[in-house]
Formats: sequence, C-alpha cells, structure tokens
Amino acid sequence: MDRKVYDDGNSFDIKNMADIKNVVKKLGILSGGVLSVAFIVILVFRLLWVTGVEKHEFAYTFDRLDGSISEITNSGWIIRTPIRYKVYTVDCRPIQITISANQRVLNAKLVRFNPRDLKEFIEWHGAGAGSGINSPLNEILKCYAFDTVNGADCPFLEVLQDISPNQGMIKTNEGK
Repeated sequence: MDRKVYDDGNSFDIKNMADIKNVVKKLGILSGGVLSVAFIVILVFRLLWVTGVEKHEFAYTFDRLDGSISEITNSGWIIRTPIRYKVYTVDCRPIQITISANQRVLNAKLVRFNPRDLKEFIEWHGAGAGSGINSPLNEILKCYAFDTVNGADCPFLEVLQDISPNQGMIKTNEGK
C-alpha cells in the first residue's frame, strides 16, 4: 500500500524516505567537517612550513639549533620545519636610493645587494636584516653607498650608477 511501483518494475518504499534523508544529511555534515579540517590543515602547513622565493630574491636558511646559515640556490616553494629553520629572502633587484632635502633630490645612486658576501652582511646586521616587508635593507645600503669611500669597503653593496639631479647618469666604473 505504501509502495510505489515504477514503469521499469522497480519499487520504492516511501516509509524509508525519512531514513534516507537522515543518512544524506549525516553524510553532508561529515563531508563538510572533513573538508573544513583538511582546509585548516593545508592553510596552517602553507603558513608555517612553506616560503615562496621569487626569481629576483636571494634566499638563505638560519638553523636555530646550531646557528649555521645555508644558501638556497633555487627559487619557488621552499619547505622547511618552522621550529628548526627560519627562511629569509633578500631582494636583489637594483634600487634607487636618494638623499633629499625640502623635497628636492640632492644625490642619488642605483645600488643592489650582492649576495656573494652574505656571511659578512649577517655578521654586521643580523640574520633577518634584509628580509621582510619592513626591511631596513634600503637604509642599510643607503648608509654604505653614501659613506666617504662610496661603499667600496662594503662587500655586499654593489653601486651600479651615480645619478646626479642636474646631469643625469654618471658612470661609476671607468672602462665598464
């Protein structure tokens, strides 16, 4: 009496419809919970273990257990244990640094960080001095570029060009 018979000969019990709805509801809640937990686990993994290194960046790791520093030669995703290692990146693109007064540029230079002498940079300024959004790297390079010897005694600084506000580009290295 509560059975409905379809044209193909199959029958369906209407009393079990409530049971099927409960099973579907429980499966929906279970799959939603599993997807939520998986999303949170992937998000925490990405935030803590994975660091992105762009092609224009120089990356190195600081080992918190023994204090060693090792260079990372490839770009892309770097996966390290966050408890033991800290991954730092330094932007190696040329930057223009200026000395200005009253909104007028008095002197400017085009400089770049040279990763060849990373160890000396870390000895002078610490492991994270050139890494991060609010990095003091521009100010560090500015101090050395405009010192009395124009950064010649600073191995991690490469002065590409002197820029005079009145004359335009001035070559810094004769013959190059």
